Amino acid sequence: MQSTTERVGIRELLEAGVHFGHQAKRWNPKMKRYIFAQRAGVHIIDLDQTLTLLERALGFVRGVAEANREVLFVGTKKQAQIPLAEQALRSGQPFVAERYIGGMLTNFQTILPRIQYFKDLAVRVDETPEEERTGKDWFALHREYQKLRRNFAGITEMERLPGAVFVVDPKREELLVKEANRLKIPVLALTDTNCDPEVVDYVIPGNDDAIRAISLISRLVADAIIAGRGEEVQAEERPVPPVIEDSQVDAEVLQTAMADGPTETPNGASAGPPADEPEVPEEPEAAPEAAAADEPVVVTESEVVAEQDVEPEAATEAVEPEAVESEAAAEPEAEEVEVEESGSVEVEAPDEETEEK
Repeated sequence: MQSTTERVGIRELLEAGVHFGHQAKRWNPKMKRYIFAQRAGVHIIDLDQTLTLLERALGFVRGVAEANREVLFVGTKKQAQIPLAEQALRSGQPFVAERYIGGMLTNFQTILPRIQYFKDLAVRVDETPEEERTGKDWFALHREYQKLRRNFAGITEMERLPGAVFVVDPKREELLVKEANRLKIPVLALTDTNCDPEVVDYVIPGNDDAIRAISLISRLVADAIIAGRGEEVQAEERPVPPVIEDSQVDAEVLQTAMADGPTETPNGASAGPPADEPEVPEEPEAAPEAAAADEPVVVTESEVVAEQDVEPEAATEAVEPEAVESEAAAEPEAEEVEVEESGSVEVEAPDEETEEK
């Protein structure tokens, strides 16, 4: 079995955004040991520790799968619902992706009849002919089915308590974690900087809010389960990782891992890929006369002498009529033209908006 560190490195974790923690003001001090630095008020997670602890957690998951036990995937936040359900289905494990019901673990024997009722209800809904799917009775039946689906759709095949629980965001899933701890069920969790690591048996320090980070970690957990069952992990089943050019991965940026967006290089260019911007329609070019009226015109004596090789007084006389004509064509009220003794011509804007431009 190829180890995780050989398949996933620091670069892959960085590309997935695993290193981004929460704002420093929202941190849990118990996560201090897993924090590398603070940038722009955001904590940066130490990915060296993440990689080491991830390998340890996946080794445990492989052992659970080898013992023919199940791993319950739990993640009810919107970012986690789709990737978590996909990887649980791929590895044949139960999952909770929409709503966790209190007592699902500690009161599992009471939950089992409700799961069976949901399965029977799903059969009734599926076998109802199209022409009968109208009326008050049908809508009441369908509404009950949808309600139970949110609670039990991912655990219909779970007939006993799981051998382990994989959680995304143990702070959000606090009730589940408490029940697992009470029943001595091992918990491995993608743990952000605002979580309590002491309630988790196998901590995986990382960003639990980014879809790419959740997808990467849950995929590795699913791969470990499949490998533990003695099956071969198909490469084509894995999502294509994000691709960035080597020029975009600066060594200094990788180490500091600035959390406040793309880092600026000394020349002011962004070190990361440019953000997508909406297309701005091109404005038609202004006529020469209108353009002259929109912007103040300042002609210094030295520029006129150097470029046109004429006397300052002659240059002033040449500029003044043209500027006045353009202003008269663009604005109903002509702007005042002042000729300074230094030989420069300034056109004063009629309002504050033009001065700002």
